Amino acid sequence: MGRYQFILGILVTLLFAWVLPTTAQEMVKESSTGKKFPAEVSFTYNDSTYNLSITGVTVRKNFFFKVYGVAHYMESPGTMSKEEAFKAALSDGKAKQITMDFARGVGSGKIQGAYREGFKKNASKEEMQEIQQYVDQFVGYFDKDVKENEQYILRWVPGGTILTIVQGEEKPAITNATFARVLWSIWLGDHSIVKREKLIERIVAK
Repeated sequence: MGRYQFILGILVTLLFAWVLPTTAQEMVKESSTGKKFPAEVSFTYNDSTYNLSITGVTVRKNFFFKVYGVAHYMESPGTMSKEEAFKAALSDGKAKQITMDFARGVGSGKIQGAYREGFKKNASKEEMQEIQQYVDQFVGYFDKDVKENEQYILRWVPGGTILTIVQGEEKPAITNATFARVLWSIWLGDHSIVKREKLIERIVAK
């Protein structure tokens, strides 16, 4: 009996070793593009580690074309009202991330033009004057055409710092709280280019 219990214990340990990593890799599917995003992401910046949970997914369309699936993440999001969720998404404090997974190839000129338009729609004239140098720097990061299944990752860490990863290449950080808020507003602000409610639906109280 002792030998049987010993073997059973080994089998149970192996089973847990196989199951646990699978559970940790829970994926959330964006139905329109079929893109799948991990439910949890982690990253380290300046010796601080941030653990984020997905708050929602949606699709960016241009007329009838699906451009990319997009996921939004937030550090310890909890559950809140829709208004509170949008406020939290556009406020400095908790780390956040936007991941874009492209469903089609897009030229760099179109990407740069879309970003410039997004900043203008979500910033006042005074704000644009304040952040123009950062907008120019940021837009300059997207000087290569993007191919299907490539990703853009944007991270907003406390202190108004934006980290940009383009097709796997990490670009120099940009630190300006106004710039960070206006950038995030492109997806989560009043003039969002997507159905912004989808990006917070997992944390909104039913």
